[in-house]
Amino acid sequence: MVSRISSSERVGGAKGGSLLSATDEQLAERMFGGDDKAARTLLERYRRPLYGTLLRYTRNPADAEELFQETFVRALGAGSRFDTSRRFKPWIFAIAVNLARDRAKRQAHRATPELRAAEDLPEPPQPSVEDRWSLQVDIERAMERLPANHREVLELRYFEGLEEPEIAAAANIPRGTVKSRLHHAVRKMRDLMTPGETP
Repeated sequence: MVSRISSSERVGGAKGGSLLSATDEQLAERMFGGDDKAARTLLERYRRPLYGTLLRYTRNPADAEELFQETFVRALGAGSRFDTSRRFKPWIFAIAVNLARDRAKRQAHRATPELRAAEDLPEPPQPSVEDRWSLQVDIERAMERLPANHREVLELRYFEGLEEPEIAAAANIPRGTVKSRLHHAVRKMRDLMTPGETP
């Protein structure tokens, strides 16, 4: 069982170099065989991309950290079903995305109608200090206005760098659906960020 690991921990030991050069799939096979160092290496390797994805889903650092840890706990529990001939990245992202979706559904179910209505209101404009900060704010606000399923594929493609087949595996949707959602998401983002446009 892998112990809870903070973001400040790093993989050490004499075999650290060989572990760091191993593929995800090699590390996964060793992790599922009980190799704690391999598990820690994978945790470090995926901390930034997985935590970033979960943070964009939850908008809450504590929830994102909790789901990150739960992702690897779930992965360990499902290790016997992992096909080492397939890529580890879309498989672990699929676990994380499903956990985030489930969390969002539970929170939406618990929310009162008044709170849900308030969440639907547009956020007030945020003042920017620098042009790049202003652009970041514009991007985030535009993405908030996308349908959840379009925002999901956009984040996996352009924030996490997954290819279309990997997104299909992670989101459990056909590849054609990925292409369609990406197309519509990119077009919508362009419309939302074009000055003078009011979608």
